[in-house]
Amino acid sequence: MKRFRMTDPIPVVYGGRHRRVLEHPDHRKGINHGMMTITTIIDVAPSVVRLEALLDHEGDASRWLATNPALRLELPDVDGSSTVSRVYTVRSYREVGSRRLIDVDIVRHTGDSPVMQWLSGVRRGTSVRILGPRPHFCPSFIDGRPALLFADETAIPALTTILRDWPEAHPGLVWAETPDRAVIDEIPRPQGVEIHWLPRAVPEAPGTTGRLVDAAIEASAVHPEPITVWACGEHQEMRRIRDHFRRDREMRREDVQVFGYWRRGRTSSQIDEARLQRYEEALALNPRMTVLDDFDVDD
Repeated sequence: MKRFRMTDPIPVVYGGRHRRVLEHPDHRKGINHGMMTITTIIDVAPSVVRLEALLDHEGDASRWLATNPALRLELPDVDGSSTVSRVYTVRSYREVGSRRLIDVDIVRHTGDSPVMQWLSGVRRGTSVRILGPRPHFCPSFIDGRPALLFADETAIPALTTILRDWPEAHPGLVWAETPDRAVIDEIPRPQGVEIHWLPRAVPEAPGTTGRLVDAAIEASAVHPEPITVWACGEHQEMRRIRDHFRRDREMRREDVQVFGYWRRGRTSSQIDEARLQRYEEALALNPRMTVLDDFDVDD
């Protein structure tokens, strides 16, 4: 179940049309603006590039060290006439002397999106405006129940921070779909956690294989005992996973943390526009609303 808090940063390109949301106190609370400057560019795998960046930001270090922190990069739109923002997980944070550094992984994809256009011109010394960080949702760790995690490559940075901070000896199982073994080899392996790689052939399009959905259904059958679930990836695949655990298995909402990071056939700008419209409608009905479940109001 994907939930968006009213405190989540909102794409600035829509400021004029959605000023009520942008100026809502819950949205403005705690937002930190800053800059990051690229210091190193690493090709982790054919599908993933890692940007090491120097922070010029006033945010407290503890927020960067939280599990699954996210920030927004403010980038020029494809035609250069406006600014769009895109959310990325902060894979790691560290301090070297007085320097504060972060790593952000970007998954390469086809098409001339604002991110791919910007990435093609990134060099050492490139600077970009950022907003955040903000913690995103994490698995529930309850009474020794096994935690089942499912992720495609867009969610592996989030998965990395979750495994880094994993409770000692808590049982867990992870399924990760990516075409690149190197990405899997990098993630932490805490005691008590089994990690399963679901390889995807290069000709196969992301979000089309159904392997994460199949793995979730099979794992559910193997683990009839009480469990918790966390899953991130393509929207429609995540909906199927969420529906299985919430509807078929009748698990509690708080025990099923499922998020659609992206959606086949929709641009991020289109997704952001739809979410903003839902914020507007929900806020009009309930000015004190702080959480919106994207799957519950899906189109």
